[in-house]
Amino acid sequence: MTGNLENIPISSQRDFYDEYWRTHKIRLIPDEVLRLAEVLRAIALVMANFGGRDIKICDLGCGRGWLSAELSKFGQVTGVDLSPDAVAAARQRWPQVHFLTADILTWRPDERFDIVVTSEVIEHVPDHQKFANTVVHLLRDGGYLVLTTPNGSVKAAWDAGNQGAQIIENWLSLPQLRRLLTQFDVLSHKVFILDFSYVGIFRVTSAPKLLKALRFFRLIRVYDFVRELLGIGLYQIFVGQLHKKVE
Repeated sequence: MTGNLENIPISSQRDFYDEYWRTHKIRLIPDEVLRLAEVLRAIALVMANFGGRDIKICDLGCGRGWLSAELSKFGQVTGVDLSPDAVAAARQRWPQVHFLTADILTWRPDERFDIVVTSEVIEHVPDHQKFANTVVHLLRDGGYLVLTTPNGSVKAAWDAGNQGAQIIENWLSLPQLRRLLTQFDVLSHKVFILDFSYVGIFRVTSAPKLLKALRFFRLIRVYDFVRELLGIGLYQIFVGQLHKKVE
């Protein structure tokens, strides 16, 4: 959706997501499994810094709650979403997770978290800066952010495939996300899912015959590395540590 995103009432967003999650399948789709794999790699990257102690994790924009359930294997998880229907269903399916309903742009709890995980959320809010402010508020000093979101640089290719849209589609490119998250030391920031479209330049870069030949000659990893450097994947994952305050 284009235009003035600030004019979309929060009530309209809530109604949209109540209906969206009521009709959404529980079973994970392949893209969600691939995102889960990237999130788990990110968690593995930061876990050693906690010395085996219990950690508190916030799944910000948890939707139907499946990622919160996966994260509960690593610590105490709070899943937060705008949709009361999604939260009610998640509470029934995964009672080990604390779920609650809130507008994540204005939610300001007293509790602080060691890790904030937010997957495919920031592109669906009208104000990126308010979202970033929420993340900073939620994290303890030196806490970690694991964020996945579509890559705004390839949105035209995605849209050409008529993949569908939510009430707000407010995608960020990799440089835009970096500029938004300047309060974090970057531990990792990369793209993934490289073959998702077959329009424009992707008719060449994702041509089945080309990929088959690269696999045959065992060059596909090098090719993927180059494509990652060029930033032409569908999704991006950002892993960062909130700057520690100088006493």
